[in-house]
Amino acid sequence: MAKNSRGRRPCSICRKWFTPDVRQKGRQKTCRSACQKELHRRQCEKWNRKNKAVCKNNYLAKKLEEAEEQQTSGNLPSLSYQKQTKPVLPMEVIIAEYGIKPAIIIQYLVTQVISHNNEKIQGFP
Repeated sequence: MAKNSRGRRPCSICRKWFTPDVRQKGRQKTCRSACQKELHRRQCEKWNRKNKAVCKNNYLAKKLEEAEEQQTSGNLPSLSYQKQTKPVLPMEVIIAEYGIKPAIIIQYLVTQVISHNNEKIQGFP
């Protein structure tokens, strides 16, 4: 795109023409803060789609860290059953036999396997 002699450019979100801040030296892509927030949201969404493994690893690490904190504080370990899928795992038995960390990992792995299989089934014509 050719540069205008006045330095005006279209906003990458709303496509309205604006005069960028001189201090930005050509890096400004949006006209106002609302467009900047939308650009940031889109870039974060794109990064999250591209780096799903990082998000999953962070989620599992956070769950394990929370469980370890609960054990050291003396609270009874508990798992959130929000993402529990069929078949329902006997989490109380797993916790009693193996501990909270293996129970979290088992729950996470079962959820991943089931969601992976559901994606394959849905993609089947």
